[in-house]
Amino acid sequence: MMSYQDAIRYLENLEKFGDKPGLHRMESMLEPLNNPHKGLKCVHITGTDGKGSTAAMVSSILQSAGYKVGLFTSPHLHKYTERIKIDGVDISEEYFVRVFHQVKGVLGDEISIKPALFEVIAAMAFVYFAQQEVDIAVVEVGLGGKVDSTNVIDGLVCAITNINLEHTEVFGDTREAIALEKAGIIKSNSSVVISEQDDSIRSVIKNEADKNGASFEFVSQDDIQLKKQTLDGQVFCFGEYENLELPLLGAHQLLNASLAISSVLALNKYDFNITVNHIRHGLKQVKWPLRLEIVDHNPVILIDVAHNPYGIEAVTHTIDELFPRENRVLVMGCSFDKPYSKMAKVLSDLADVIIVTKAQYHGVDPKELLESIDSNDKKIYKTATVKEAMALAKEIAIKESLIMVLGGLYLGAEAKAFIKT
Repeated sequence: MMSYQDAIRYLENLEKFGDKPGLHRMESMLEPLNNPHKGLKCVHITGTDGKGSTAAMVSSILQSAGYKVGLFTSPHLHKYTERIKIDGVDISEEYFVRVFHQVKGVLGDEISIKPALFEVIAAMAFVYFAQQEVDIAVVEVGLGGKVDSTNVIDGLVCAITNINLEHTEVFGDTREAIALEKAGIIKSNSSVVISEQDDSIRSVIKNEADKNGASFEFVSQDDIQLKKQTLDGQVFCFGEYENLELPLLGAHQLLNASLAISSVLALNKYDFNITVNHIRHGLKQVKWPLRLEIVDHNPVILIDVAHNPYGIEAVTHTIDELFPRENRVLVMGCSFDKPYSKMAKVLSDLADVIIVTKAQYHGVDPKELLESIDSNDKKIYKTATVKEAMALAKEIAIKESLIMVLGGLYLGAEAKAFIKT
């Protein structure tokens, strides 16, 4: 049997995307595995931003209610095993290899399927959850909705976060077109819960819910009240639920938390039993690393892995709320497959001292980021590696400084690994 590293090498040699959009490859893999996904009760989560955070909160609340909960998210920060969890614990390398062999076994030498990497891991997750007999699986889409690999499942609850322009070459160049694609996860007689605040986008999703005989619930920003925000987290009210504690920072996380609350309460229609105490305890205990996470003190080092312009704007807003403008040092690096010019321009306004660097994986050349920065009245540095950038940031910083590591998933994960060593 292959080792874990052998399995990863095999997976990473697969195509990133399938030959054409659709669920046919997933169905071809899952059928000879006895369709493990069909026996799963699921909460299915899509949207542009906040999918992972919402999924983590839903999972934590359900665990607090005593359920055995599978969680499938992507991408990972450090290891592929992070993508597949039960009750907050990553699948072991040994079990990862076991289910990998089961999925690979049905492929054999069959060249007609040609699955993508994400599709194989999604199939592995469904096999694992079925074998471990989870009470419920919380499943984050990989891309879009209707033709996403995860859309073979029948979600009892379909949760949809905000809708913004993304992957326009695939899903269309309007928010309405993208909303329609995301709404493709809605199943017959399911419960749809959304947190998109725009009326026209909501109407697109509601229309799809009505077509499927699904109930529809809208989480309004007006029902959320922030009571307190510190570096340790937030206290907020949502409708009748008062003084809820959340260890994640930012107004966007309050909206995600409210979506999570409404989603788990919708499960009560399907013979689940979720109470306010489960919600309170689950939110307080949630863990979702590197989302405005303070990873060190003296000086404070904050890492966030937002990697699109909308997420970046939410992060910068929160930083300006929590920290003074002076004594900031920004370590910035973006991935080459993201709109890095837009992101760099927004991020560069956060600090007068900027260190531009490149993550080992997917990092864009720092020279290209520098072209997007208005360097007037700023001190700009460039390093070849994240390790050098973090060492330089600590050298420049004083005790009262804030070191911010922003711009991408791979940058944040690499920086945290360096801090831990």
